[in-house]
Amino acid sequence: MSFRLSPIGLFALLILAMGPVTSHANDNIGAKEVAISWWESVKSYTAEKAEEIAEATSDLMDDAADEIAELKEESAEFADESSDAANEELEVLLEDAEEASEKLQDATGEAWEEAKEEFDNAYAALNEAIENRKEAITREGKQ
Repeated sequence: MSFRLSPIGLFALLILAMGPVTSHANDNIGAKEVAISWWESVKSYTAEKAEEIAEATSDLMDDAADEIAELKEESAEFADESSDAANEELEVLLEDAEEASEKLQDATGEAWEEAKEEFDNAYAALNEAIENRKEAITREGKQ
């Protein structure tokens, strides 16, 4: 009998192996880095794995939404126009990535490749904005 681990199972094991992870502005490594690494390794999958990938990207979106909520909470004490604009940008980028994730669920053939690329771009933009927001919150907190 052979044992085969699905990508989702592998992702779950990686997260569990890391132990508790917090999402503070100054954390250097965590579940997000594991998720990004995982996405890089599976984005070459074909449409045959679409259902597994769609489930996993949905989990990534849930994690991103949680992280954004934490960032909003951390930045509440710095509430000003630039902070509000940055939080709104995060929400828009999250929506874009969630829509791209949903497209993966229905994509096949050539549409699958396009959907993967769209998600990859949207997810990268979201992660960059999250990192920028963390840095901004850290700078604001030091002032």
